[in-house]
Amino acid sequence: MGQLKNTFSWSFSAAEDFEQCRRRRYWSKYGMWGGWDRNASPEQKTAYRLCKMDNRWGLMGQAAENAIMWVLRQHQQGIPVDADAGWKNIARPFLTKKWNESAEGNWRSAPKQFCCLREHYYKTLEDENAAKKQIAAQVQNCIANFIDKVLPRIGDISPSQEFRIATPEMGGDVENFTYEGVKIYSIPDYAYKIGDEVHIHDWKAGKIKADQHKLQLSLYALWAIVKYGAALDKIFLYVEYLNEGQVLPFQITAEELEETKQLMSDSVGEMTEYLVDCDREKNTPLPKEEWELTLDPVNCSQCNFLELCRPELDAQTSC
Repeated sequence: MGQLKNTFSWSFSAAEDFEQCRRRRYWSKYGMWGGWDRNASPEQKTAYRLCKMDNRWGLMGQAAENAIMWVLRQHQQGIPVDADAGWKNIARPFLTKKWNESAEGNWRSAPKQFCCLREHYYKTLEDENAAKKQIAAQVQNCIANFIDKVLPRIGDISPSQEFRIATPEMGGDVENFTYEGVKIYSIPDYAYKIGDEVHIHDWKAGKIKADQHKLQLSLYALWAIVKYGAALDKIFLYVEYLNEGQVLPFQITAEELEETKQLMSDSVGEMTEYLVDCDREKNTPLPKEEWELTLDPVNCSQCNFLELCRPELDAQTSC
């Protein structure tokens, strides 16, 4: 087996990390690389472990998505299920398993295999029982709203109409496409064809952030155009706000798509400046110290890599 190569890539989440804190992007893309190897340095191993960390909101979204997709699959097979079945059969066992893995610290021996929640690692939960109850209630509400509001709109879609989307759970590389020579990660939640139309849905279990989410789905439109040859005017996008039981349906114009492309190009250009000789093919990062720390301490409190940056942050504070 050949040696893995750290290929330059771009995604909206990577761009957000880079904008909030250059150092966070360094840790998540470069500092963690090779940290799975037994001969890796302690810093690499720590960065890799922290890179795999999740948080309770991410866990909530995964539980809701797992449950609603199970409900959809049951429906496609002609098996009627209700929200309680989705919760008890899928969401609750998933949440219990992941929460216990994190609380028991199983991730210490296998960070890729077991869940580690940032709230447990950094001890930021004041009331764990209250947090678990809040997540449970929100996930159950999401499942109920999916059955009531979304399933009637997509229940007639057959698996043969669906696009196969590579997700992290499948193992291997996740969904991506190449644009202007750059690997772009783009993972729609659910997409299918009706004739020459492409319909793309994104499940949201959290807060409504319409502008941010429309921008995210504009990348999914580009994914459909580049990877599947879809026509822009035949692409229909839906942000499904499951907790609120609301949907934001829209299409994007050619001008809006160009704005998304320009955002990508600008972001890729800025990231490239942090590579040795600005060489994306070699993708060798500048020294860690060249990747600036954030100026907003709020970003640090929400960052998986706080442990690695803390000595430097403390030194700055003491000056």
